[in-house]
Amino acid sequence: MTYRLHFPPDVFDTYKQLPELARRDLALVLVDAQEDPLAASEPYGQDDGIIRTVAQGHVTAVVLVGRDTRTLTVLAIAYAGPS
Repeated sequence: MTYRLHFPPDVFDTYKQLPELARRDLALVLVDAQEDPLAASEPYGQDDGIIRTVAQGHVTAVVLVGRDTRTLTVLAIAYAGPS
């Protein structure tokens, strides 16, 4: 079952400010994570199966996996590439 993707408004603003290639990379990795969040992500610190990281290219996001609500919430985005 596919998870519903949720961006809080401030995190979505960060997403909109990314360069086009970074936005594409993040979108692709998040689409993959919606199908199977645990398989498409890595633990964020201690592996609790709830807070995870996804990354592709120069962009990384921290996501919250809501198993009961089937929601994948993007908590933070980091970009370490060229402007």
